[in-house]
Parts: sequence; C-alpha cells; structure tokens
Amino acid sequence: MLIGFISDIHANFEALSSMKDDLSKADLVVCLGDLVGYYCQVNEVIDYIRSINCICVLGNHDHFLLEGYHPDALPAVKFGIDYARTVITSDNHEWLSKLPLVWGGFIGGRSLLISHGSPWRPLDDYLYQDKPALNSLDTFQYDLIAFGQTHRSLLRFDRRPYLLNPGSVGQSRDIKAKACAVFLDTETLNFTKIERSYNVEHVLDMAVENGAQEWILKHLR
Repeated sequence: MLIGFISDIHANFEALSSMKDDLSKADLVVCLGDLVGYYCQVNEVIDYIRSINCICVLGNHDHFLLEGYHPDALPAVKFGIDYARTVITSDNHEWLSKLPLVWGGFIGGRSLLISHGSPWRPLDDYLYQDKPALNSLDTFQYDLIAFGQTHRSLLRFDRRPYLLNPGSVGQSRDIKAKACAVFLDTETLNFTKIERSYNVEHVLDMAVENGAQEWILKHLR
C-alpha cells in the first residue's frame, strides 16, 4: 500500500496543487495537521483535503483558529488565523473542529501513530532531529510514528518504531520554497521524498494584498 504523508500546508494551495499528481497515485494520504495559518487559500486547501482519501489530525494553527491564539503570538501567526476566520466556510470550520489530536491504527498491515507535534503534547511539542525527546518515542509500541510541526523532514528507518516527518507542504524551512512530502510503501518500507516547485510570488502577493507585512517573506523568499 502506498501512503502519501503531508503536513503543514498552511493555507498554501499553490504548494499543495503542485503535488496533486503525486498524491493521486497514493492509496491513502495522511495529513499531519496545520491546514490553515500564515497564508490565504484556506477553503481551497480544506476542500481538497476533504475530497481525497485522507486521514487528518489537528495542528496547532488549526487549533488557534478554533480556540484562539496567545496574545503574544507572532504577527505572522495572528495574520494567518485572523484572515482564516473571515473566509472559512461554516462547513469547513465544523469539519476542522472534529479532527482528532492523535490517530492510531493499522494501515497496510502496519501499526501507525500520527500526530502534529509529539503524541503526548500534539499541539505544543517540536520533535527536532537533535532533541533528546525524540528518543522517548522508542517506548511506543507502533511500527511507525509520523508527525509534523517542525517544517523539516526527518526519516528514521533503522529501528522500530520507524519515525517520519515529511517536512512542510506550504512553508518548508529546510528546503526553501518547495512543497515537500514523503511516500511510503507499507510492504517494502521503501520511501520517496518529493519536492515540488510552485508559484511562491502568487502566495506572497495574496498575503500582502490582504494586509500582511514584510515578515510574510521570511520563509518563502
């Protein structure tokens, strides 16, 4: 079974659209959260994710949209959430509110645990490759644990549980201005990293037209 893992789309449908052909070849897509935030194509992203065979969990920006953000949140965070509130359809808002924080089960004969941050703090933790907390995942009895949040890819397939972070579709921070994903064959455990170019300037222009300031350029330009 071929699974496509994506994460951190952040209302960037330009980036997501660049992967449509890739995602159409997957038997199942797993989305690790943060459909909204930062950019402006909110409903386009959610509509597409809802239209495909996809398992999706809630991200911290999705949670900000539903429950509010901290007063000290960065301007870029506030912008993305404030904008999303003005455009999201009631149907998409309701769908988002029903997403789980963590999902566990079997796919293609493999046991999977998926979350946005860590499984124990899915909205808050960042599991970077050099952080000791990453070793705590070894206590989980799953074949594979997949997570996002960091906007940086991480692949560990030398021992169970296998660990997978596909990086970010909409705001990659380890590969500048590329939409990133990972495709995994559950039978062979062979994986393929995908990086796709997209129209970055259109994404930024939309944000600026809707009130974003120069800070919106940080990760895409």
